[in-house]
Amino acid sequence: MGSLKDLGGRNVQIAKLLEKIRDRLIVRSLVGKRKLDRTATRRELDEALRDLGERYRELARAGKVDVPADLAGPMQLVRGLEDRLATQDREIRLLESEQPSAA
Repeated sequence: MGSLKDLGGRNVQIAKLLEKIRDRLIVRSLVGKRKLDRTATRRELDEALRDLGERYRELARAGKVDVPADLAGPMQLVRGLEDRLATQDREIRLLESEQPSAA
C-alpha cells in the first residue's frame, strides 16, 4: 500500500489532469462558438450579396445602369435561368389544372 505522500501526489496529478481537460474543453467550446458565429456571418453575407445582385439585375433591366462587358455573360445566364424557371412554372400550372379523363 502506498504512503500518504504517494496518495497526495496522485491526487495532485489527477487534479492537474482534470484542470488540463477542463481548459481544453473551454478552448474547444470557444472555437465551436466562433465557428458558429462565422457561419451565421457568412449566411448574412450571402443573403446581402444575393439581394445586391437582384437589385442590380432589376436596375439593369430597367435601363438605369449599364452592364459592364465583364458581367454581360453572367447577366445572360441569369436571364436564361429566369426564362427556364418561368417555363417550368407554366408547365406545372398546366399539369395541376388538368382534369383526369373519365374512363
